[in-house]
Amino acid sequence: MKLSGKTAVVTGGGRGIGKAYCERLAADGANVVVVDIDDATAVANGLSGTGKKVSMICDVSRPDQITEVADKVLDGFKRCDIFVNNAAIFPMTELKTITLDKWRRVQAVNVEPLLLFAQAFVPGMTAASWGRIVSTGSSVTLSQQQHDLAYLTSKGSVHALVRALANDLGETGITVNAIAPTIVKTEGLVARTPSEGPSVDDIMKLVVAQQTIKRPSTPEDAANVLSFVVSEDASFITGQILHVDGGFSRSGA
Repeated sequence: MKLSGKTAVVTGGGRGIGKAYCERLAADGANVVVVDIDDATAVANGLSGTGKKVSMICDVSRPDQITEVADKVLDGFKRCDIFVNNAAIFPMTELKTITLDKWRRVQAVNVEPLLLFAQAFVPGMTAASWGRIVSTGSSVTLSQQQHDLAYLTSKGSVHALVRALANDLGETGITVNAIAPTIVKTEGLVARTPSEGPSVDDIMKLVVAQQTIKRPSTPEDAANVLSFVVSEDASFITGQILHVDGGFSRSGA
């Protein structure tokens, strides 16, 4: 129960990696706020641990809804100790077909909430001289993944923003890091894969073949790292992109 008394907010917490994050944070004793564009009441109600668990609906591409959720968290819990920027979309995009609106939508969901939620929660973290900000990045930014123009750019931006925030907040007791998984078989990946292209299982086989550890990644792999990086044991780690990918990425960030 190393996070007992801490309050954690996780966006995109209703499924996939975000759900695994919520489950692990709750098991570690934190109060957990499950934020999702869909109703995640069932997820919140199913969490273990001694802390409080609530769900809140939010379209993170809308600054007004981010403000509303942040206000509710601070009103109900008085603080946010751990913020996890996980919500993301990854439509297939390529140069010849992408529209500016679709490009901006991906950046609005994947990148901008990291900035906006940080603005809302950092004052309280600073006052407490303790805080953890973690964003889900992607090891796929180092690959030759095709048809992911907007997504890869957004995750590269997340990595850069994590480093920039870490620089800004280095004297405050707040750490800022990214967890960068490789491709994980989640509901979102299954929904995205076109029927005429390779199957999800075929994609996973190609990814595993490039890894040093020859098994598919799971949401729990990322959640295990999150448990460490938000703990007191990780108080000297900030501005890092932690590749949780079985050796998929050998160098770079």
